[in-house]
Amino acid sequence: MTSTEATAHRDPLALKPGRSVRDKLLEPNRNFSNSEMKAVRALLGNYPAAGLTTVSKLAKQACVSDPTVLRLAQRLGFEGFAEMQEALLAEVEAHMRSPLTLPTALPSRKKPNAYQAFFAETLSQCEAVVRETATADYERAVALLIDPRMEILCLGGRFSRFLAGILQRCLHHLREGTRMLDGTAADLVDEIASLGKRHVLVVFDYRRYQTDVVRFASEASARGAHVIVFTDQWASPISELASVVITAPTATSSPFDTLVTPLLQVEAVAVGVAEKLGADWRSRAALLEEVRNDHNVTLDAPSGLAKCKRQRKG
Repeated sequence: MTSTEATAHRDPLALKPGRSVRDKLLEPNRNFSNSEMKAVRALLGNYPAAGLTTVSKLAKQACVSDPTVLRLAQRLGFEGFAEMQEALLAEVEAHMRSPLTLPTALPSRKKPNAYQAFFAETLSQCEAVVRETATADYERAVALLIDPRMEILCLGGRFSRFLAGILQRCLHHLREGTRMLDGTAADLVDEIASLGKRHVLVVFDYRRYQTDVVRFASEASARGAHVIVFTDQWASPISELASVVITAPTATSSPFDTLVTPLLQVEAVAVGVAEKLGADWRSRAALLEEVRNDHNVTLDAPSGLAKCKRQRKG
C-alpha cells in the first residue's frame, strides 16, 4: 500500500489532533471490521502495553492476522504500526513526567475494613470498564437490539440470569418482541426448534462458564441467530461465535465475582437503545403506564392509593 493509499484509507475522525490512541479506539461511529474489533479489545484490555509489543505478538493475542493489526493502525490515522507505537510511547513518557504521577506522602491511616476495601476494589473495576470497553461494541449491540424485525431473547447462568432479566425488563419498556429464557433445561431445548435469523440472543456467561448456556448459544448461532455475549476478561467460549462481545472485569476480594461491572454495561446498552429509538420508546412506555394505571399495578396511581386508604380504614 502506498503512502497516498494509506492516507486515503484512514478514518477522518482519527486525524483530529490532541487525542490519545485510547480516545481514537473509543471514538463513536467507527466502522471497525469484526477482526479489527478483536485487536481493539486486545489493546484496550492491556493498554498501552499491548500496543508496545510487535505486530505479530499483538495479532496472536487478539487471534487475528498481522495485516489486520496494520489496517487498524492505519484506520486510527497512523502511517503504520510503528507510528502508532510512537504515539503510545509519547503517552507513557508524558504520564511519567506528570506531577500527578509523582509519589506523595500520605497520612498514616488504619487499614480499611473488609467493606471499604471491597467498595474501593469494585470502584476500580468500574473505572476499568470505562477504559477498556470499546464504544463500537456498544453501538453494534444497540443496532441489533433496536431492529424491529428481530425478536430479542435474553439468557444467563446461575447468577448472571439476573442480569439477563434486568436487560430484558429494560428492553420490554423500550420495544416490543423481547423474552427472557428462564425455564428448565428441557424448556431451553424446546426453544432451539424456533431459532433463526430473526432472533437476537443476548447471553450472559461468566466463569465458571455454564455448559448448557454455551451449548444453547452455539445452537442459536448455528441456526443463524445473532449472538451478543456479555462475559468476563477471560472470555466465555461463546465469544468465538458471537457477533458482539462485551467484556467486564469481575474479580474482587469477594468470594463471588462482582455483577456490578456488567450491570453498568447493561444499563449503558439500555441508554443507547433508548437514545436510538427516541420518541418510539416514549410512546410505548406511555401506553404501558396507562394500562398499569388502569389496573392499579403500582401504588403511585391515584386510584391505587385511594384503594389502599379505604382498606386501612376498613
